[in-house]
Amino acid sequence: MKEAEKGGEYMRAYLFIALIIAILTGVFIFQNTAMVEVHFLNWVSPEISLALVILLALCSGALLTFLLDSVRYFQIASKIRELTVSNKKLQTENDRLKRQQKDEENKKGDVMADGRE
Repeated sequence: MKEAEKGGEYMRAYLFIALIIAILTGVFIFQNTAMVEVHFLNWVSPEISLALVILLALCSGALLTFLLDSVRYFQIASKIRELTVSNKKLQTENDRLKRQQKDEENKKGDVMADGRE
């Protein structure tokens, strides 16, 4: 299977899972509309809708995941650039060695042809 096709399948699976999570979250939010206070350390919020608390928690988690994944993405992109430069150098060296080998083979052929004459 081609890499592009694999990437497309992963994206479709990711979007499908995201859609399922969004639907389940929506159902959960609409079934939990009670007013609640949120306690965090010494801080207490005014009474707000449980749906809003759930939505804020979901968005905070998504943002945190995005930020952490962005760090990983930039690390991978940096490694790809580094490997691309290294690959380019190795290709150049390989081409040089192939030319050198071909030149040496041509010289051997010329010497053998001169020896026969």
